[in-house]
Amino acid sequence: MQTSLATDTEADIQIVPLAQAGGRREVGGKASRLGELLAAGERVPDGFCAVGAGDRAVAAALAAYRVMGAEVPVAVRSSASAEDGSEASFAGQFETVLDVRGEEDLAAALAACWESVSADRVSAYVERRKLEGPAASLTMSVLVQRMIPARAAGVAFSADPLSGVRDVSIVHAVRGLGDTLASGEVSPDRYRVTAGDDVTAEPAGPDGSALTDDEARQIAALVRRIADAAGAPQDVEWAIDADGLWLLQARPMTALPPEVSWQSPIPGAKWIKDTQAGEWATEPLSPLGATTTFEAMAGARERYRGWPPIPKSFEPGHNLINGWLYMRVGGPLWTVLANLVGYMVTLVTVGLDGHRRAQRRWGPRLAELDELSRATPAEMDAAGIRGHIDRLLEALGWWWIEVSFFASLVRVAQQLVGRRPGVSDPGVLFRGNDSLLLESERALRRAARDPSELSAYLERFGHMVESADPIHLTLVESPEAQRWQLAAARTDREAPDARLARIRAERAQAEEVINAARGPRGFFAHRAMASGQSHAAHTDDAVFHFQRVLALLRAAFLAQGTRLANAGVLAKTEDVFYLERGELWTAEGGWRDQVDARRARREEQKRLAPPPIIPPPFDPSWADDRMLKMMPPEMRAQLMERGLQVRDGRRVVVGTPASPGVAKGLARVVAGPEDFGRFQAGDVLVAHATSPIWTPLLAIAAAAVTEVGGPFAHAAIVAREFGIPLVDGALDATRLIADGMPVVVNGSSGIVEL
Repeated sequence: MQTSLATDTEADIQIVPLAQAGGRREVGGKASRLGELLAAGERVPDGFCAVGAGDRAVAAALAAYRVMGAEVPVAVRSSASAEDGSEASFAGQFETVLDVRGEEDLAAALAACWESVSADRVSAYVERRKLEGPAASLTMSVLVQRMIPARAAGVAFSADPLSGVRDVSIVHAVRGLGDTLASGEVSPDRYRVTAGDDVTAEPAGPDGSALTDDEARQIAALVRRIADAAGAPQDVEWAIDADGLWLLQARPMTALPPEVSWQSPIPGAKWIKDTQAGEWATEPLSPLGATTTFEAMAGARERYRGWPPIPKSFEPGHNLINGWLYMRVGGPLWTVLANLVGYMVTLVTVGLDGHRRAQRRWGPRLAELDELSRATPAEMDAAGIRGHIDRLLEALGWWWIEVSFFASLVRVAQQLVGRRPGVSDPGVLFRGNDSLLLESERALRRAARDPSELSAYLERFGHMVESADPIHLTLVESPEAQRWQLAAARTDREAPDARLARIRAERAQAEEVINAARGPRGFFAHRAMASGQSHAAHTDDAVFHFQRVLALLRAAFLAQGTRLANAGVLAKTEDVFYLERGELWTAEGGWRDQVDARRARREEQKRLAPPPIIPPPFDPSWADDRMLKMMPPEMRAQLMERGLQVRDGRRVVVGTPASPGVAKGLARVVAGPEDFGRFQAGDVLVAHATSPIWTPLLAIAAAAVTEVGGPFAHAAIVAREFGIPLVDGALDATRLIADGMPVVVNGSSGIVEL
């Protein structure tokens, strides 16, 4: 990053009164904007801007300070050239010093602001945002304003920064000065103000609200007024003292998600982000992923719903809403009851044996998978690649059913066993299985100790993927993910076989309790335990083979992408993921404009905050839902009461208890393998979801929080194996929990304290 400071010459040094700063580039983005708003009649504290740097600039600033009055308290704030712009806000990147009194302290504060332009965090911000030109070549001016003795301060947004909804204003408030909010020292009270001035307050602490409803409305009116004048959503800083409301800063909302509707695409239908398929959709789906891998997975699930079949009127059972995958819920109640009765009859009479199912069904499929693995798509013509992809998609649907069936049977078995004296966590009965996932840990540890073992590890486990969307790299394609996995394995706290022995000892103790149970309840517990254990023994292996198919599909798609790029249909091979399945075989014309448009739309959809259920929980249709009424209260709460809440005067993120225990640490928000290198041992993992490629990260985490998942999703299984707390289904966790924020994760209650 190129940064520069004004040189210490007479011509470069200026003292510009804030009232005259509007529209002047040399004073920097913050001072220029505040000068405009002051001229427009907004209540902005008076002051001046020091342009330039060095000793002469300090002597000039001190002279202007004397005019304000001896020892008057001031706020000294950065005003960099690109700060508060429409391209990047640079929020929190530069220095601010509050309540400065006296010339000596002012000189030190000026120096701190000038020096902050060269800070490492600023360079990292420019690099991360990929800024170029004027946005990366920074000059620094310093704004000196009269200090407001605030009794309350904070920030306000003219639109909801999470959902992107434009017709509400969001106000965050703390008592006293606003620096405690910016630093994360305290949690703010939150106010949601509609266009009709209805106020919903969420106090953060037991002392009541920092603002009255009328004050929240005044702040909302201020931010709306500024947004209307600017013609774009705005983010403002404000303060309230004995004289009323003051405006401290205003800037565009640069990270605001696009405004979209989260309405059901089918009137009256209800949707949920699927707890299993959703785990494999970490982002909005690519056009190719949506019409191939996820279509195969969702279609296979709908065909395998059992007897009696779901009526045609209930189709489709899955849909993309703003690019995110949703599964349909509800349907005729009698179909659910019929399946439940059928399961119970089978359990009572002959039982359900996962060992027998795997032995009977997997042999021919594994032979087929080995055959498909030996194929070389790069040497095939279009017809050959097409047939190869069709076979792989059929295989993918088959293995997805195995993954879903085995995981679901374990979940049902755990619910049937339930908690009882001596077995507080029935999940322990279904852990402690040797598997291909455990073998991958052993191989990784060998590679961490001996680099010559890396090739063997990648040959066996390099097909591991982050997502079922083929747009994502496999492990073997990502040297960065490999480096991080090796680094994590070197700091792993417990060897896989030591952990296996420990968990098996815990399981044996729980088995003694279940085997001693008598009567009808004991009979059901025995059957459920045997059924669940026989299926748990093969669940991870089913996931292993499912991922093998995903990796083969990605290779086949890339082979066809290369053919289309060589024919001039695509600009480059990787553009193939922005085609739909039927478009793969178009060898004439060009898809470049469509690819660019679809890529841009997907990037916009990544910024959305997809709700867990559609319509929202307060919609009247949920109150009349018969299936929801049948759920136990605990299960109903886990579905409908998630995300940010205030409990006992504290702000918490509520999800589902997935792995018991309590742990605290610094939150590390991880979007994908590109962020793995930032994760340190003892951090709390916060992610949308995890897949087996994340396993080494969970091995060194203090705890984990995911936005989607279920009791037998990857994160839940591994977290319980590793003995770390996990809260899953925590709506908007990656947005509500700031990177580096101290958190307490209670995996027993499903609550994350901020």
